[in-house]
Amino acid sequence: MFTDVLILAGGSGERLWPVSSKAKPKQFMTLEGGDSFLQSAIRRAWGLGISGSIIVATRRDWTGLVVRDAVGLAGRMGEPALLSKILVTSEPEGRNTAPAIAWACRYLLSLDRPATPNVLLMASDHVIKPFDSFLHDARTAARYASEGNLVSFSITPTFPSTGYGYIKAGKSAGVPREDEGPAFRIETFREKPDTASARLYLEDGHYFWNSGLYAFRADFYLSELEKHAPEVFAAFEGTGGDVTIETRDGVSIMTEYSGLADAYAKTPSISIDYAVSEKCDRAVTVKASFLWDDVGTWDSLAKYSDGLPENAFPVDSKNCYVNSEIPVALCGVDDVIVVIRDGKALVARKGETNLVKDALGAMKRKGLE
Repeated sequence: MFTDVLILAGGSGERLWPVSSKAKPKQFMTLEGGDSFLQSAIRRAWGLGISGSIIVATRRDWTGLVVRDAVGLAGRMGEPALLSKILVTSEPEGRNTAPAIAWACRYLLSLDRPATPNVLLMASDHVIKPFDSFLHDARTAARYASEGNLVSFSITPTFPSTGYGYIKAGKSAGVPREDEGPAFRIETFREKPDTASARLYLEDGHYFWNSGLYAFRADFYLSELEKHAPEVFAAFEGTGGDVTIETRDGVSIMTEYSGLADAYAKTPSISIDYAVSEKCDRAVTVKASFLWDDVGTWDSLAKYSDGLPENAFPVDSKNCYVNSEIPVALCGVDDVIVVIRDGKALVARKGETNLVKDALGAMKRKGLE
């Protein structure tokens, strides 16, 4: 199985404005009053029974929120030992995913451990369930990662999405062992397509959505980075071994990182997809048996609503979603999403909330976000 889990929690989740903000981004939002997205990710990582650490990579301003969520989750679960597994690290500045992973791999390889770190990479803001299905697929991914492969989790598409990258699955990667599922060699990665291409992918039957979850040995990731993104690899050479770790409320936090600021100043901003995945010739995909949703828009979040809240008052209106801290009256409208938070309001037709990021960009240019 995996030795460590790396949870990326540095995104701003702009498409879920105005609830997701710089002060409290998407990963700290909750679904209907339950776990936050980050807490759900930590809960999944804990359930894997890893021997190493759950590393949460975030921004420095959000370290306190990570600690708060970790402490709250451990308390609800009655698992105080969970806190000793968590290690929070913060990036000096945003440089997309490939550099953050490089730093984590350098750090893990600097530790005096008998086994090479076998890492599961997770986002902090996805819905994944049920856990048993996720665990089953994680076992499969862990085996192929340990054998020197970059492993992705692919999702069977349900509609011709233009918002996801795609994976074309090829021949079988091997015979599944007991408690494992099928895995396939990846023929190609495709970036977010236009509508016509997305329809062709759906009809083809061999294309799958790229979930953004990956598995790899730490040394394998760095070797692939050296081959395909040498600027990133070179920036992080020599980092990882000289860190200062403090404890806050039982959670370990990296406070000093020798050479990390310099590494981030040198590295280009690039995702794991562009830096490694699309160029790797040892790429495998596990077809996910679990439900997956990146909940990237208010449309997707609305699917998890049990109905209108008590402060919403519909009159001759139907199929609406409301998330508001003040009362909202809906009069003669259908298929509308209304979100009001911190003096900011979003009103959108269902199916059009992908435009939120454009609207936020316009507000930023006016200094109004």
